Amino acid sequence: MGFWIALQFLTIIPLPFKKDYDSKDIGTSLIYFPIIGLLIGLFLFLVNWGLGEIFSGAVTAALTLAIWVWISGALHLDGLIDSFDGLAGNTPGRRLEIMADSHVGVYGIVGAFILLLVKFAAIVSISGNWGWETFLLAPVIGSWAMVLAIFAFPYARKSGGLGQVFKQGASKIRLFIATLITLAAVIFVAGWQGLAMMAIICFTILAAGVFFSLRLGGLTGDTYGAIKEITEAIVLVITPVLLIFTV
Repeated sequence: MGFWIALQFLTIIPLPFKKDYDSKDIGTSLIYFPIIGLLIGLFLFLVNWGLGEIFSGAVTAALTLAIWVWISGALHLDGLIDSFDGLAGNTPGRRLEIMADSHVGVYGIVGAFILLLVKFAAIVSISGNWGWETFLLAPVIGSWAMVLAIFAFPYARKSGGLGQVFKQGASKIRLFIATLITLAAVIFVAGWQGLAMMAIICFTILAAGVFFSLRLGGLTGDTYGAIKEITEAIVLVITPVLLIFTV
């Protein structure tokens, strides 16, 4: 059941059945986050390859990025927007209030624009070079980044929510299994250079987690999504650089 919950949370793919999930099922889904990320990566690679046979590199990159946002339901991009909007507050409580507001502020718009611009430029740059490796690794590591962030940092909101349920289900064994799956994928795709990538990403996740925690008193579902988006962008940028040394 955890696989289907992870699929539902990370994509817009409809489930073949309906079921009310309990907190145990939701906690188990953390194990499957990297697997869903791998499936998304395979899908994006095929989409990019197919579009590249028809359109120019820039158009292909734009359409691939649009499909990437679409397949995720823009859920985590929305979390990044809310997280950046929250930076406008003066206190942790006020920042959480702003993040819960449905209106979008300047900080959120600018943050989303910069992130999408970086992703777009990175996708353009990998056309024909390190394409399949990069498309596979970005969603895998990005999905795993949320598991690490959920486990490593306290939850900020006192009230309930899906983010809190994930936090309650984030055990050491689930983080360990998700990490093993991610490491296996990274080493298979990028070789031992993948370990350097994981080290960079771990530092990024922890730095982002500390940053948000200092301002919010912990993390929320929105910041989980923000960390995923930031991680994916970094992987898109650094993967070709690291893989150059495999030649």
